[in-house]
Amino acid sequence: MWDNTFLVVSSDNGGPAGSANNWPLRGWKFSDLEGGVRVSAFITGGALPEARRGVVLDSYLHVTDWFVTLLAAAGLPSDATDGELR
Repeated sequence: MWDNTFLVVSSDNGGPAGSANNWPLRGWKFSDLEGGVRVSAFITGGALPEARRGVVLDSYLHVTDWFVTLLAAAGLPSDATDGELR
C-alpha cells in the first residue's frame, strides 16, 4: 500500500495571539506576519518519484496548490471549470 501512497503533512498557521510563542517568527494566527502565514510542510510516500525525494524547497506555497499537484501526480486532469472534475 505504501508504494501507492502520498502522505502530506502541513502545520497549522501559528499559535493564537497572547498565548503562543512563534519565535523566531513575528505574528500569530490571523496576522499577515510570518508567524501567521509561514509553516512547515512535507510530502512523502512510496509514490513520490525518486528524483523528488530529499528535495528541500524554500518557496511559497498555498494550500490550494496541493489539489492540482496531487491530481497531476495521480494522473488526473485538473480542468474543473464548473466545480466538477472531468
